[in-house]
Amino acid sequence: MHVMTLPNRSLAFSEYRGNSEGSVPLEQELILRALQGDGHAFASLVGPHLPLLYRIAQRACGSSALAEDAVQETLALAFKKLGSYEAGTSLKAFLGAIAARQALTLLRSERRRRRREEATVGPEPTANPAEQLTAQRLAERVREALAQMPKKRQQVALLRLDANLSYLEIAQATGTTEGSARVLVHLVLKELKEKLSDVISE
Repeated sequence: MHVMTLPNRSLAFSEYRGNSEGSVPLEQELILRALQGDGHAFASLVGPHLPLLYRIAQRACGSSALAEDAVQETLALAFKKLGSYEAGTSLKAFLGAIAARQALTLLRSERRRRRREEATVGPEPTANPAEQLTAQRLAERVREALAQMPKKRQQVALLRLDANLSYLEIAQATGTTEGSARVLVHLVLKELKEKLSDVISE
């Protein structure tokens, strides 16, 4: 069973859209089929959410290659944990939470690797245009700001800013209450604004 390849993606999308009415019963059926090893059923479940997973991973990692790795690991973990998902809640939140965790874990590993390399090899000169450097700088500052936050705040930031989850979905994804999710989002946005004030004001 190769979960990662998502066979017949076009079929997966059409199956999912074509059964939009009564989506919870369909979701339950697809979950049961996926748990029995049906790759098409799993593709139907996760296919519509792949762009969202890539957005989350790209924001966290800042690298397309690393983001792709994070999404692949997310799909593998989602398949393993599919039995714990409650059909009809929010598959988007379920997958988004896994993607945020995996992306942040990969980013930490990559930063440790880079630090080891930079200790022996000097930084390579860059020839990127000024605008590209500015955009890269801002993206890196966002990642640095997130890295300084507690783990749960990092996850909430990714789920709100990139997955655009509702407060209820964030609560479901992080195992907290909707009220707590609102507070966390408010604190995260406030902290990001403070940490990036020098860049934003430029």
